[in-house]
Amino acid sequence: MASELLRLLEFDKIRELLAARCQYSVASERAREIAPTADRDQVAYLLRVTREAARLLNERPSFTIGGFRDIRSVVQAAQRGNILAPADVRTVLDTLEAAASLRRQFMADERWSERYPALAEFVLAMVDLPGLRADLARSIGPRGEVLDTASPELAAIRRSLKEAHERLLERLRRLLAERQEAIQDAYVTIRDGRYVIPVRADRRQAVPGITHDVSGSGQTLFVEPFEVLELNNRWRELQAAETREIERILRVLTQRIADAADELLQIVEAGAALDLALAKARLAYDLDAVEPELLEPSGPTVPEGHPFLRVRLRAARHPLLDRRTAVPIDVELGERFRILVITGPNTGGKTVALKTVGLLALMAQAGLFIPAAPGSGLSVFPAIFVDIGDEQSIEQNLSTFSSHMRRIVATLQQADASSLVLLDEIAAGTDPQEGAALARAILERLLEIGALGIVTTHYPELKVFATGTPGLENASVEFDPVTLSPTYRLLVGLPGRSHALEVARRLGLPEDVIARARELLGSGAPQLDRLIAEMQRRLEEAESLAAAAERSRREAEQLRAAAERLLAEAERERREARQEVLRELEAELARARELARKIERAARSPAYPPIEVTQDSLRALEEVKRRVQSSGRQSRQERVPEIAVGDRVELTALGLEGDVVAIHPESEEVEVRIGQFRVRQPQASVRRIWPRREEVSQTFAPPVSVTTIPRVEPEIHLRGLHVEEALDRLDRYLDRAVRAGLPWVRVVHGKGTGTLRQAIHAFLRDHPLVKSWELAGPHEGGLGVTVVYLEV
Repeated sequence: MASELLRLLEFDKIRELLAARCQYSVASERAREIAPTADRDQVAYLLRVTREAARLLNERPSFTIGGFRDIRSVVQAAQRGNILAPADVRTVLDTLEAAASLRRQFMADERWSERYPALAEFVLAMVDLPGLRADLARSIGPRGEVLDTASPELAAIRRSLKEAHERLLERLRRLLAERQEAIQDAYVTIRDGRYVIPVRADRRQAVPGITHDVSGSGQTLFVEPFEVLELNNRWRELQAAETREIERILRVLTQRIADAADELLQIVEAGAALDLALAKARLAYDLDAVEPELLEPSGPTVPEGHPFLRVRLRAARHPLLDRRTAVPIDVELGERFRILVITGPNTGGKTVALKTVGLLALMAQAGLFIPAAPGSGLSVFPAIFVDIGDEQSIEQNLSTFSSHMRRIVATLQQADASSLVLLDEIAAGTDPQEGAALARAILERLLEIGALGIVTTHYPELKVFATGTPGLENASVEFDPVTLSPTYRLLVGLPGRSHALEVARRLGLPEDVIARARELLGSGAPQLDRLIAEMQRRLEEAESLAAAAERSRREAEQLRAAAERLLAEAERERREARQEVLRELEAELARARELARKIERAARSPAYPPIEVTQDSLRALEEVKRRVQSSGRQSRQERVPEIAVGDRVELTALGLEGDVVAIHPESEEVEVRIGQFRVRQPQASVRRIWPRREEVSQTFAPPVSVTTIPRVEPEIHLRGLHVEEALDRLDRYLDRAVRAGLPWVRVVHGKGTGTLRQAIHAFLRDHPLVKSWELAGPHEGGLGVTVVYLEV
């Protein structure tokens, strides 16, 4: 869209707000270049990118793109064959490492490409260059220095250079000690890149050598003694060799960067695209903005409406105004009418309302969220035409008739049925009578074209014209005659009133002057004002009724939500009660099956038991059956209200039986002995088994014998087993461990590829007998052993 349109609607200021929220310089450039698009699919894609970025920052507020650098000029220099400086090479390495870190952050989430498909495109475009990254990291240090590890040759040269330097300095220090009488000061310095010592001018012959410099006073000569000449030469030769090797290394690295130029520039653009998306999300948060819906007609329209364009803004705010003081407006276009005619006093908010609609349309088509309430949306406009006068801002009105006409002429020539037209102070700046007629003719032409639009005006004739013309609708900005100030509310369906006479009276204009003004106005104008006032009063009553209805609706919604919560809680309690009964039934059935298996094994035994033992077992089986049948009829309430020491009880949560050894009324807990362990459980979770043991002994003669719980090892080895076999063994082992009362066990599954460990952890996560688990310590098996804590 034309840059003049973007400037008039102040979209350039939105660009600056966006650029300020970018953290990457290249992204800031892109932010200052963004423009709305008329392609609906592209708009939907841009909004999807912003939506994903907003969700990402909501989940990870501190997420950034890290240390990306603008390396475009560096890469281009490498392509031209210029040998790069170490610091420039380091910027390339920083960018590669930032891209690799960004990929790791995303890929830490296994479903990242599903959760952020649009952002994933940017991340995947940051191609990994591990070879280049390794070469650069080996060669260039964090401060831009060439490292010894850049090449074996450089490392060898630097070792020799260090040794030569140390020998040179050592020899010079000895000379200073030996020729003290000829030395001006006992120090070593450098002249012309060679080490020298300060010699007194009057003792020059005492130190044979080459004079490189003389002090300003002429009293000191800086002499390179002949004794260190070769050492100095060797040191300088090694320095030259180091420089040549560094240059060779930088030439090789420069070529590597030039070879990867396309991939590096792609990484830069992908990083900029991702940072720009994050900046859009940050701007949305700062503006309290929402994602706009892309509107299309949802049903048949009235003839006065537009066949396919819509604007629906709820509680919309101009993004450049302080959101704490800006008065939100509601605007709808296209459903019932095509053009909204806004009237009202100066500085009342007409231009702000018009600019708000236009700017929010541009923001939406650039992939930005808009400062409005949820449910707001707009169609995608292929063209938007605006006339807001010559250099007009929200604070000023400097438009002229000629500037108006130039833009209106272009609008009428170029606009069509898919356009949005915004005309501020239509046909103003000329004779009021001619201007009103011209404004009416322009509105008629816009209706013929079929465009959607908003116009603002001071002409009272347009109020009447809009009232009786299909496709037009009146609106006004509210003015408070008591405070003599605008309220900035936009009232759709109500033409604006003139408050000039009321303001004049309150400012002290004589009453007879005001009366004469009313006479000159004639009877029509006062009647129109009274009609508008009555319409405004009825509108306020309707708004009050609507607000009351909305309050009632919200209260009803709250009551409905409360009822749904109560129903959900009741359903949850019903499911829990059913599950508890089912668990009890399963436990009883398990005991019944075990007893049946004992009877069956006894029947097959060569030493068949006496008939009375079999009868006792059958009686016990019948007792279990009776308890299973009665369990289905029992409620979740406590089965027997009183539990005494010595009772045989069942821990319903664990499916285990034990003997009560102590009761703690202060905490409503009982202490139960299970095998060789003691556990404390809430009294409500313990069910007394009826009849008691002593009563059973009176009823049954002889009692059914109880098999002693076998000893269970606290560790199971599953290494080398297939997953299904391992899980089957683990399930049976956990059951035995709980019945034996073990508080925890060790599961040895080995390290290997980790497949068996992951399967075991997934199995433990939902196991009813497992409280928690953790990997063993580094000296206790580490990744190869899992410690499982049991529900005892």
